[in-house]
Amino acid sequence: MLDVTWQSPTCFTLADRSGALLAGLEPAEAPGRLATEAFIRTRFALEHGAHIAHFLPLLLSLRDAAGALQAAAGIRLALDQPLFLERYLPRPVEHHLATALGQPIDRTEVVEVGNLATLGAGQARLLIIVTTWLLARSGLRWVTFTGATRLINSFHRLGLAPQVLGAADPACLGAERESWGSYYANAPQVCAGDIRQGYHQLLQAGIFARLGLPTLGEEDCHVA
Repeated sequence: MLDVTWQSPTCFTLADRSGALLAGLEPAEAPGRLATEAFIRTRFALEHGAHIAHFLPLLLSLRDAAGALQAAAGIRLALDQPLFLERYLPRPVEHHLATALGQPIDRTEVVEVGNLATLGAGQARLLIIVTTWLLARSGLRWVTFTGATRLINSFHRLGLAPQVLGAADPACLGAERESWGSYYANAPQVCAGDIRQGYHQLLQAGIFARLGLPTLGEEDCHVA
């Protein structure tokens, strides 16, 4: 599973731009965590007029060589607690996954990605790549998230095809809906994806190699 004690950024070089990006997985008390939260809060405010007050237990941040944040996302294990996106679903997420995929789903293999904020579409795709690599390394199998058309298109451009589980209806949030500004005007959907399948798709496309991310053995990332 995810090593939640890991706080040191991992550095990798992008082939299509100079310098490097630093990827950091930040638990609640990690150095840089407050700056990452502020980045997420600011991006949601600018894009949607939303006020984000709660963050997922782990934050994944991408910083340029100068330390400026380019993208961030939150991670929550379904094993630990209910997922935020389950507020939109009438049953636990693993039941919806099982229905959609036609196979039993173990909740311990499910993870939620949220709090996703980037400076642009290119950074969003990069964040998807790094998140897929990280989650494959952790041994998780199913990723779930809430996203509108722009985010889902970022997956499609990478050759990935998330499964829609249902609409993210703001009525499910009650009064809390008011803090989300115009976010729900984009008709977000609750989606899920097969981490192993996504990992293999990106691996075969040579994307991990181009970014300098090491190819992981089956014993490390459980992607057999």
